[in-house]
Amino acid sequence: MTFSIRRFLVASILMVILGGGLLLGILTYRTIYHELDEQYDAELVQSAHLLAGFWQDGHPPETSLSALDSQESRYLRYFIYQLWQSGKLVSASEGSPESPLVALNERPHYEEIKGWHAYSLPLSNNRWLILAESDYARHSMVKNVAGSLLAPYLISVPFVMLLVWLAIRLGLSPLSDLARSVSRRSTDNLTPLTGGKQVRELEPVKEAINALLQRLDAGIEREKRFTADAAHELRTLLMVLRLHAENARSLSDPQLRDESLQGLQEAVGRAERMLEQLLVLARLDPAQGPPEQGACADILRVARDTLASLVPLGDRFNQQLVLCLEESLLVAMPEEALQLVLRNLIDNACRYASPGVIQVNAERQGRQVSIEISDSGEGLSEEQWQRYRERFSRGHSDSDGAGLGLSIVNGLLSLYGGSLTYRKRCAQTPAAAIVLLPAATQKPGL
Repeated sequence: MTFSIRRFLVASILMVILGGGLLLGILTYRTIYHELDEQYDAELVQSAHLLAGFWQDGHPPETSLSALDSQESRYLRYFIYQLWQSGKLVSASEGSPESPLVALNERPHYEEIKGWHAYSLPLSNNRWLILAESDYARHSMVKNVAGSLLAPYLISVPFVMLLVWLAIRLGLSPLSDLARSVSRRSTDNLTPLTGGKQVRELEPVKEAINALLQRLDAGIEREKRFTADAAHELRTLLMVLRLHAENARSLSDPQLRDESLQGLQEAVGRAERMLEQLLVLARLDPAQGPPEQGACADILRVARDTLASLVPLGDRFNQQLVLCLEESLLVAMPEEALQLVLRNLIDNACRYASPGVIQVNAERQGRQVSIEISDSGEGLSEEQWQRYRERFSRGHSDSDGAGLGLSIVNGLLSLYGGSLTYRKRCAQTPAAAIVLLPAATQKPGL
């Protein structure tokens, strides 16, 4: 079920209004009942003293009660009286019990008993006057008063909810406008969202969308450049292949034909290597995260196998490949990915460094492992490293590489939380490429 902010707000406000109304009704009822209860008790006492005064003056209370009965007959249904003298019931209202409602004490006495509020007033000559009022009359009066106070509130609830709904709809209109603005955009329009009403709560959303659009635009531009550069490189390779093939067919001299076929073979090898690197780059999608979570690799084993496979390349460029690592060190990276990183870095060292020795070493540094590939070259400056990490950027224009090696290394290290830096040669230390990777404790293959 889809969550709706509008429904949530309307339902929440309705619950608050109804809950507040219920609480208000309860408090109003209790407050009114308490106030009226005290008022009716006071009137009950006053009425008792008034009737007692009539009796003491020699006027029979029936005269006053008859007058009261004719004026307030409806009220007297909830009102009874008793006149006692020397323990005998002298006079009582209709429906009054024949026994005293409350004890005939020597002092005025108030008591609530069986739904009645009774007041006993002692008089002279061993006489008592008892007045009682039903609790129903008080509750009825409280309900009428509370109803008259709460009725306007209950009647106004639908109108208030209509106003609340309109206010919520108006308040959420900027969100709807933003949704329409985004939905109307074409795939070619990745410019930032601008204009419209400035809403403080929507600014973080707009900023996040604009940041996403900016990343998408930058990513698309990179892919466009990559596609254009790849097409250019492949077209150049195909041209070289065609020239070597045409030369081989047209040359009659066997030696020249062999040289042309050798060039054709080298161009085919370069094309294979370039296509392999393009496939690797196509699989490097930082948005998907590392393809193998929890994988680890043994640097000693991977470096030994990688150096062994690159010995012919080292011989070709007069480079001696040396592994200076003697103990196993584990990194949080699959063996295939680590092999690609080492292979590309050692390959670059063979091709671009001065003839000499290329050494591979590694050491544990806290929670990271540092892999150092040193050579006899001058090393790269920060500016050169930033330039060469771009796709199809070569160290030398006459190189037979495609300029994708460092892009692959950078992409792999970004996926697995690693980094690559270069150190220039100085008097004490040789030039080196330094790779930092998170250390791992799990044994490979377990």
